[in-house]
Amino acid sequence: MADKNCFDEEGFRVDEVLGGRKLAYSTTNFIKYPLAEALERIAAGGFCNVEIWGNIKHLDPRNEAENAGELEILCRRLGLRVTSIHAPFTLDYTGEAEELMRAWEELVCKSMDQAQILGAWQLVVHPVTTGIDDSLQAYREIVGRTENALVRLADIAKERGIRLAIENMPAYRKRRYGRDIGELYRFVSTSGRDNLGICLDTGHVVFNKDDAVQELEQYADRIFSVHMNDNIWGMHMDLHLVPGNGSVDWDRFRQVLAGERFEGMIVLELDSRGRPSNIFSEAREFVRKYFLNPPEKKQSPDTVTRGSAK
Repeated sequence: MADKNCFDEEGFRVDEVLGGRKLAYSTTNFIKYPLAEALERIAAGGFCNVEIWGNIKHLDPRNEAENAGELEILCRRLGLRVTSIHAPFTLDYTGEAEELMRAWEELVCKSMDQAQILGAWQLVVHPVTTGIDDSLQAYREIVGRTENALVRLADIAKERGIRLAIENMPAYRKRRYGRDIGELYRFVSTSGRDNLGICLDTGHVVFNKDDAVQELEQYADRIFSVHMNDNIWGMHMDLHLVPGNGSVDWDRFRQVLAGERFEGMIVLELDSRGRPSNIFSEAREFVRKYFLNPPEKKQSPDTVTRGSAK
């Protein structure tokens, strides 16, 4: 179905890039639209794979307006493949820490139910934390609660054939779990769960004044997914810009993406900035230049000299 329908009027179609890696488009670009319309716009733009946002808007299990079965039928008609779902993370934090963590786990499990109906094999999760971080001991207890929950969720996901990708978080303060990708890497690597990995959000890396290229290069073997977006160094705003409009070195980033250690998915997760159609057009143009058109070969100084001598 996807091979038949995923073309726009110009013959633009995106399914796989860089030797077979899945490229998906997130519904965040059209978050102010009903989900069905967002999916229709993404398919009409020539994309075949989609990640559906599931926090408050779109496919949040608490959103009674959406029916996963009906969406599965729509996606088949549109030729769209739902590769992943971004699980909910916004909670009412007025309860006890353990109670809140259980509520979040239940919500993520409901997202897994939706993922199974839609055929998605990956769930992106924010590392939700509960409790008051007023001391190092309290922080350690918070981290322990979160990691225990993630292990339980990974075991449930494993039974359903789903991978869990924990997203790195933007944070002003350094003591926030998920801010340090190295911390996430150590956790997933020692968890004993091969379906538990990392979702690297490039804009969040810039927010934290780190280097997205180095993070990808260092932790590529446990990065299941990349949320590809740009951000501006030093602004401390989570902008989710179209790549090329911020501080990430995308030429270096592409080299690592194409390397043997990274085998994950690539997801364009962009903010519409109040002009979703324009952002979508800019994103499509970026994909054309960055993934679909072969890079121009630059002449070396020796080649130029030899050419000039003739």
